Amino acid sequence: EVKYQDEELVKAQVGNHSVTINNLGKPDFTYMCDDKCYDYQYQVKTGRFPYCKHFPAVIAELIFNQVIDSKTTQIEGIKGVVLDELLKIVEARQKAEGLIFKGRDVEGNLERLNVDFLSIAKQDIKITREKYHDVPENVFENLVNQAFLLLEFDSIPRRSTGGWDILLIGGRACPPYIGVVECKTAANGIYDFLLKNPGYLIRLKSYCIDMVKDKLVGVYKDYVKYLIIVAPDFPKEIKKYCSQFRTSTGITMTFWPAHILLGFVNMYRNNPIITHNWMEPLFQKEKVIEMEDINEAFERAENEIKNLSERIQEKLRQRFSQFSRTSTDASFINLDLVIVESLIKDMLNIMAPQLLVTGKKGITGIDTINIKHDYFEIWKRVLKELGKEFIMILKEESFRQVKNPDLKEDLLRLLKA
Repeated sequence: EVKYQDEELVKAQVGNHSVTINNLGKPDFTYMCDDKCYDYQYQVKTGRFPYCKHFPAVIAELIFNQVIDSKTTQIEGIKGVVLDELLKIVEARQKAEGLIFKGRDVEGNLERLNVDFLSIAKQDIKITREKYHDVPENVFENLVNQAFLLLEFDSIPRRSTGGWDILLIGGRACPPYIGVVECKTAANGIYDFLLKNPGYLIRLKSYCIDMVKDKLVGVYKDYVKYLIIVAPDFPKEIKKYCSQFRTSTGITMTFWPAHILLGFVNMYRNNPIITHNWMEPLFQKEKVIEMEDINEAFERAENEIKNLSERIQEKLRQRFSQFSRTSTDASFINLDLVIVESLIKDMLNIMAPQLLVTGKKGITGIDTINIKHDYFEIWKRVLKELGKEFIMILKEESFRQVKNPDLKEDLLRLLKA
């Protein structure tokens, strides 16, 4: 927190430490941290290091608040690679706060998960310090968040030091649903804390009810349905607490081993065919999730896509059979725009709510269509099958016609005259 600032002086508080900076970016620059900071007392003042860790924390805050520009201000001791790393931290916070928006780094996030996720779940301090500059618990929480983002969920990461870690928002489902995510690392690879401390369920209940559900109003309360615990792995007998938790809260609890979540993310990014609606049964399992459950979800999605495609094809063929009977020209299928609009509405109604949401715009009452762009692969498959059916209908109609086209009939009539 920056307590005071002007052109020459900055006073800030970093945790329990007070930092004073004079003449930043000028030749007579100085800074001081307080006597409680051992790094400052024994490392900086002796000349071994140019600054303690509380100095760059203040600089990051000043950059974040746009008080200083890292491109034009010379920052003592912070340049090159060090400055680049600091700016990455600032940018990450700006993204979290919604101050900047950039395109998704799907490939980069997926690579980080595949390289580091399972090791960090087992509290690999070396990786988290050298690569992420944080403790394993915080890095694991961030990577879990990235994993669910790659599954197209929206999320709200924890802002305070206590309580739930992530709120998972299945906003593309109809109706939407919310899951409270708790992330746990374990050095031995097995998270069995609940077995040793079943009273922890009371705290988890508070996370879901007091900190989330009771703070929401109206229908939003009903969206809070699931508790998702992510850890390196779990003992199978831990599932016995699921029914107990549901009885006391009305919320369904599932356990997600890190390697299962990672496998799910990789399968989805390779074949993104599962909607939030089709994912939801995974959060209703009340068990430790296994790859069999993930495979089952993909099989269910394949069947849903097949059924959706068949329904749309059937509607197209049904309506075109009506058109062909009223057609008067052997060269064309004659369609009124009213008929085309009716056909499109019929097919859109079949696609809703899985691939799109229909609605009306404000007081004008104009119909709107909101296409779920994250489901591009499902759109591709459905439209491909629809295209095949359309071509088949045209082919059949071409082979069926035996009468003369209108143009030929007109020419014959004129020539006879």
